[in-house]
Amino acid sequence: MRKGIFAFTVFLLTFCSAVPLSAQRLLWDVDLKFGFDNREYASMATAPSETIFGAVLSPKAGLGFGEGHSLYAGVDVGKYFGQNDPAVTLDYLLYYQYDGRYFKVNAGSFPRNRVTGHYPTAFYDDSYFFDTSIGGALLGYTRKWWRIEGVVDWIGCHDADTRERFEVYSYGQAGAAWLGAAYTFKMLHYAGSVTVGGVVDNVWIYPHLYSDLTEFLPRRMSLDLRAGWIQTFQNDRVRGEGYATPGGFQAEVGFGYFGFGVRNTVYAGDNLMPYYYRTDLAGVTYGSDLYTGSLFYSTGSGIYNRLEISYRYDFRSFLSLRVSSVHHYDGYAWGWQQLVQLTVDLNNFQFPRRPRR
Repeated sequence: MRKGIFAFTVFLLTFCSAVPLSAQRLLWDVDLKFGFDNREYASMATAPSETIFGAVLSPKAGLGFGEGHSLYAGVDVGKYFGQNDPAVTLDYLLYYQYDGRYFKVNAGSFPRNRVTGHYPTAFYDDSYFFDTSIGGALLGYTRKWWRIEGVVDWIGCHDADTRERFEVYSYGQAGAAWLGAAYTFKMLHYAGSVTVGGVVDNVWIYPHLYSDLTEFLPRRMSLDLRAGWIQTFQNDRVRGEGYATPGGFQAEVGFGYFGFGVRNTVYAGDNLMPYYYRTDLAGVTYGSDLYTGSLFYSTGSGIYNRLEISYRYDFRSFLSLRVSSVHHYDGYAWGWQQLVQLTVDLNNFQFPRRPRR
């Protein structure tokens, strides 16, 4: 990895000498994510109690050129409090970025906050707040009445002990803000390692209607709704059982006023994670390696309700604090989750250089 950083630095220096100085811009960006995620599920059998508490600092430096093009290098430095091994995690960021009038592009290892589609907790659990980078590519296209984005994220490299894993996911919508149609899609490919064979297909699609009525409401008040069907296609090929196709109806409604918010999500349908506790040929449980969403979607009761009561405070454009009380009902019992999420985003566009006098 050090060789990769050295090569990238040499490339930046070479590029600087090749592009006219007037077209170059030095860029910097520093992100911080501080989070407390406490889950009290003692009365529930569907998901375990746990506490996730930590911070991720992501400093980056880059070179801007042309109209909207840039190259960046940086790191994600993560620390989970109370954890000694490893005391600190370190991931490198090396990526190309383009922001145009309609297109946005990323390629390399780049920040996850470039993804802007709607991916509910059925697709990605709250713990992904700490997963701040993507290794792969992103392409987005936005027009007045529609938008679409697609992402490829390589999360497991095939070797002697690691199973090959990668995700392809996408979000798209079309229509007016007050009424339109949308979809959320995810495919997770879970293949074997050198020593353990087998492939598991895991495909999810959530076609739904959406409505954002904020523009019709008084200032600082918001209201949005989504309703549709989550359908999955899953196949553990090594067992030769064929496809399992659990699915169910989901409805989401969110209301906000002066930073305070209430969001309720109700799901009615099958257990969407039938292979969660299944093991591979080496006896390793598939678990969260196969399913990235909230474990509550594995309930066998046929019903799951998530109620979140929150307050969000935005200080200018670079600091955001969100405090939430989340209440889960899996058809059998209630569980309580507390979230505190602080996000800091600093860059040279917010704090440009002052011209010399």
